[in-house]
Amino acid sequence: MTFLLLWNKEFEDRIIALRGDLAEQYFGLDYEIYCKLANQIDIIYHCGASVNFILPYNKLYKSNVYGTSEIIRFATYNDRYIPVHYISTMSVLPLGMIDEIHIDEISPNHLKSGYAQSKWVAEKLIANANRSGLPVIIYRLGSIWGDTETGACNQNDIYTLLLAAIMKIGCYPTTSTDIRLNGLPVNLAAQTIVSLSRNQSNLNGKIYHIIPSDEGISFQNIIETIQHCNVTLDNVSYDQWKIQLMKQSTKKHSFESIGEFFSNNPFEQITSIKSSTDHVFELTFASIDQVYIMKWLKFILNNIVYQNVSSSADTHSPMLFYTE
Repeated sequence: MTFLLLWNKEFEDRIIALRGDLAEQYFGLDYEIYCKLANQIDIIYHCGASVNFILPYNKLYKSNVYGTSEIIRFATYNDRYIPVHYISTMSVLPLGMIDEIHIDEISPNHLKSGYAQSKWVAEKLIANANRSGLPVIIYRLGSIWGDTETGACNQNDIYTLLLAAIMKIGCYPTTSTDIRLNGLPVNLAAQTIVSLSRNQSNLNGKIYHIIPSDEGISFQNIIETIQHCNVTLDNVSYDQWKIQLMKQSTKKHSFESIGEFFSNNPFEQITSIKSSTDHVFELTFASIDQVYIMKWLKFILNNIVYQNVSSSADTHSPMLFYTE
């Protein structure tokens, strides 16, 4: 929370953090503590998962699938079921689909990444639990970007790493200039989920897509903003860019994960998700402007590029319980 500029001294009396692991029975907690929590907790926001687009399904099963089954078991431990607000992903949908359809209507056959497959199975578990009486709401998120106030973002997110890599190696591929990126600032995504969760009288498995309604920003705009941060960038071919990326990766920097993820030149495939419906009532979001982009990029530059923050390959997900 300190790295993300979220920590406040006042939280010390309101947040209890327990060291646990979603991939273990009882979350790796002492059974007595587990039982105590099952009797105290009133609501569960389950957003813990290993987000990795490289690893196969079997490597993500424990944290993403088994971990979700443990959440369900915890929520139904007593006769008083604990409502679960489950954070899923737009990746479970076929490319181009935005309709808020039930997971039963989505075939897993189109899913190529182990991450998407694991989240599909996990959402299926949540849906089955809902049919058995567990109150749930599902929120499918798209790409999550930096905070609108601080620019703080997930240091291991694939697009964070992409932008950091471009700034680190000082070049970008020619094929990237025509694409548009679409994402939602993390604080707005959180605000949306909290607002929706507080306005639900019936937790009957409703599905919400937490995605922006605009058409995003051009990658060329991002490149120009990076240059305004006094970072010199060369325009090179995709093959040349990949060579430079691999040279940087040999230094055991966290950028190594980008090379494999972008091995098929996705700059020719990235498209914006367009939404025809405003799914979030009574919430107004400011559009993504130049000021916001500058905050986001400066956070990446100062806290990741210059600090050489490395990512972890650990697929186990720690968790936090929040209580007042």
